[in-house]
Amino acid sequence: MSDSRNNLHGESGHEEDVVKVGGIAGFIVVLTVAVIFIGWLIVAVLNSFEGRERQAEVESRPSPFAAERSKLPPEPRLQLAPNSDEQIDNNQAPDLKTQHPLEEMKALKETWTSELNSYSWVDKQSGVVRIPIDQAKKMLLERGLPTRGAKRPESAQGAAAAQQ
Repeated sequence: MSDSRNNLHGESGHEEDVVKVGGIAGFIVVLTVAVIFIGWLIVAVLNSFEGRERQAEVESRPSPFAAERSKLPPEPRLQLAPNSDEQIDNNQAPDLKTQHPLEEMKALKETWTSELNSYSWVDKQSGVVRIPIDQAKKMLLERGLPTRGAKRPESAQGAAAAQQ
């Protein structure tokens, strides 16, 4: 029994040609079409993004009134922030001799000390004045704090009679 599938007796055999050229060629064609389609799709998406970016740029242009607005933010500003339009235009760093945070704290403390130890008007029209803190303490000790009159607790019978 000579079976070509079972070659046990040393008979030399050969492999059949199982490579199908048509399948490989079809795969290469499909792969080429897919790569071209995906490349076209990527180009279309990128063009769409560029169009949206151009449209957003046009829509985000500042209004004509933006030039009238001050470049400086309103007070109070952060320490070491620019304090003039020229400093912003020239892109200059702050002057640490005049704008150092410790110098600002010293100036603020001097302002508070002068307010606590001097007479001045708070509101001249309504007659409100500022007096030195030591004088205010003395006046408080002399006059005392204003208090409300204490209410007398009413008895339960008196409260019931008042309700009727």
